[in-house]
Amino acid sequence: MSNESQRSDQGGRSQDTHADTQALIGLLENLVPLLMRFQSDAFGQQGPSHLAGGNAAQLEQHAAVAFTEDIILDSLRNVSAYLQRNASRYPGLDTYSGVVEQARRAFDARDYQSALALILQAYRAITVVRSIRPELPPIRERAQNEQNGSGRAVH
Repeated sequence: MSNESQRSDQGGRSQDTHADTQALIGLLENLVPLLMRFQSDAFGQQGPSHLAGGNAAQLEQHAAVAFTEDIILDSLRNVSAYLQRNASRYPGLDTYSGVVEQARRAFDARDYQSALALILQAYRAITVVRSIRPELPPIRERAQNEQNGSGRAVH
């Protein structure tokens, strides 16, 4: 393969990766309104909710709120633990603790959209720092969790 052909191929892959990344960011940003809709809308009579009779809409809303809270709380705990573990060893990471604290306050106020947006901001910032300092560990060390068995909730 010629050098020009290789550069063209690498450039195409780089553009594809960039497009994939932008699509993923767009999906994550669109997740927030979807979660908010789940929180405020009822799903109708799908699944086991038809057994609840007149309480189905209320039970669906409770389930959606609990689901949203679990997603946000897990992410909040994850990024918070990451910063606690690594901020003393990697100067600069501690500056993102404020964003995590803002997310915690938003979560406590049940402002799920702001909480999730702030958590995503912290993940983005940490990802940028990791690109500059590759010795930083990943936010979630899945391989280690799977070896310890703690990362296996689904069988």
